[in-house]
Amino acid sequence: MRALFALFLAAGTLVGAGCGGETAGTGREGADTSNGKQLFVQKCGSCHALQDAATISQVGPSLDAAYGRARQEGFDESTIFRVTLDQIDLAAPPMPSDIVEGQDAVDVAAYIALVAGKPPQQQTTAAGTTTPP
Repeated sequence: MRALFALFLAAGTLVGAGCGGETAGTGREGADTSNGKQLFVQKCGSCHALQDAATISQVGPSLDAAYGRARQEGFDESTIFRVTLDQIDLAAPPMPSDIVEGQDAVDVAAYIALVAGKPPQQQTTAAGTTTPP
């Protein structure tokens, strides 16, 4: 699993280095995770499960499951942000390629990086408070 995630990260790094993608040079500094949560619920929540957003997976993978393992293996929030942003930017069907773009994509990726795959007692909400156990 770690090798597969590392391979995906390497591919994302090429995109981030200028090999394509609209959001490749965008960092997560200043991202609005409250906006990211709202957009995630509206645009992504019908396909992806995410406990913090109270969404249920219908088509795509559970982001808690996908990133929970990565967190257990030591991947940090900045890595999860980068991988998520690259996934948004390089969307493959059935995910629409323009579901969120620009700063909205950064906000969604920052929100997902903040909460996905964390046990409820470790989640920090988009408002910056810890979710009660």
